[in-house]
Amino acid sequence: MSEQSHDPKTNENVAAAEETPTWTDPQTKLEWQFRSPGEMTWHDALEYARSLRLNGKGDWRLPTAPELETLLDRKILLESMRPAMRMDVPFRDTLSYWSSTTFAPDTRSAWIVMFDGAYILSYYKTSRYRIRCVRGSLG
Repeated sequence: MSEQSHDPKTNENVAAAEETPTWTDPQTKLEWQFRSPGEMTWHDALEYARSLRLNGKGDWRLPTAPELETLLDRKILLESMRPAMRMDVPFRDTLSYWSSTTFAPDTRSAWIVMFDGAYILSYYKTSRYRIRCVRGSLG
């Protein structure tokens, strides 16, 4: 986490979340992998997600771009006038994460969400970005 709150309640929530391998978003009910395993290519990320087991569950996957976007707070803007990650997300950072969403005009690319300004861009699947797996659905 690159930013920490000075709110004692928020700090207690973060400390409690760090003791478990997952966090369930109270807004979307999506269950997120708490710790990112680091950077990898898109194909390696898909394979990692397929093999992941946390809390006895094996239905983990790479999130879609819209699912990653749910972690943003579009009501709060950074100095750059871009949304920041929501304050209630215990693994807040400003890094870039792969989505499972392939870029339709060029299937050699997929969408990433850059949390250092809420940019959503496509990059070649051979590039290396961080991942954070998810389970559940928005619908």
